[in-house]
Amino acid sequence: MIRGRRGMPLRALLAAVVAASLVVVPLVALPVTDAAAQVPGLEDARDRAEDLATELDVAASAYEDLWAAVEAANFELEELERREGELEGEIAAIDLQLAERARDLFMRGSSTAFELLLGEGGPSAAIERAGLASVVQQRDTALLEEARAARIALDQTVTLVEVRRAELEDLEQQAGEARDAVARELEAAQRRVRSLEALAARQRLIENARQSGIYSCIMDRRLVSFRNTWGAPRSGGRRHQGTDVMAPFNVPIYAFTSGVILRRSSSRLGGLGLYLRGDDGATYFYAHLNGYTSLAVSGRRVVAGEHIGYNGYTGNAARSAPHVHFERRPAGGAKHNPYPYLVAACR
Repeated sequence: MIRGRRGMPLRALLAAVVAASLVVVPLVALPVTDAAAQVPGLEDARDRAEDLATELDVAASAYEDLWAAVEAANFELEELERREGELEGEIAAIDLQLAERARDLFMRGSSTAFELLLGEGGPSAAIERAGLASVVQQRDTALLEEARAARIALDQTVTLVEVRRAELEDLEQQAGEARDAVARELEAAQRRVRSLEALAARQRLIENARQSGIYSCIMDRRLVSFRNTWGAPRSGGRRHQGTDVMAPFNVPIYAFTSGVILRRSSSRLGGLGLYLRGDDGATYFYAHLNGYTSLAVSGRRVVAGEHIGYNGYTGNAARSAPHVHFERRPAGGAKHNPYPYLVAACR
């Protein structure tokens, strides 16, 4: 997209327009239908946007379900982490008991069966001592088994915590992606609808003795002003053979009717120009442009109201009064006054 020089402030431009004593387009009564022309693809775009809105509702429901799963996974993760802490505490307590037991055995020394028999109290006391030793040994064995089991449980819990944390991250990612993907597509579809609706709003279906078809004002009809200066004297003995449509600098310029871009031009008088061959058989010329859009290329088909350029003051136009010099040339004929055609499209 080509843009030209920076223009004057809007207030200064409007003041220049007023100073130039231009009149706003009169609201003349013409046989123009109120219905905007049907823009190709608009209904399809609206249908797609509606379908996507429904899909977004479904995605939002799935999003809520996923977040329920996320909350459940969070709860399970918290429980596992709590159990992990408990097991670590149990293992620490068992390790402490085993350490104390080992220290006691080391301090008292080991007790063999012969030593138990020769101890004080005779055989009956020895039997009692042997029984106590067996109980202690069984308790030690139980502590060791408990410690081993606790460590296995801890290892399993740590592994499960890692698995659940990874699952939780996946769920969170799914929850975001599932809804955002549809939301992005819906946003794009809605932009497309707004663009096509704006295009439709710029169009007019005109049916009268001289003009029949779909047309658009060449700039925003709320911003333009022009008057009938056809044949007015110009420098060098020339006569004005078009209509000067005034508007703020660099505002969008639209295709007057559907047709094909013939070519761009550049000259000392007209500055940057553009030729459009309309489906109505006439060729339309725009002069003094500030730049073009990507649609303004030779051979490109455009629809009435599509954005093809920018208003400017290139060529011999005054910087204080940016405008488009607009011409109409019927097929095979000389230039023809475009004023009444502009009035019908820009009213």
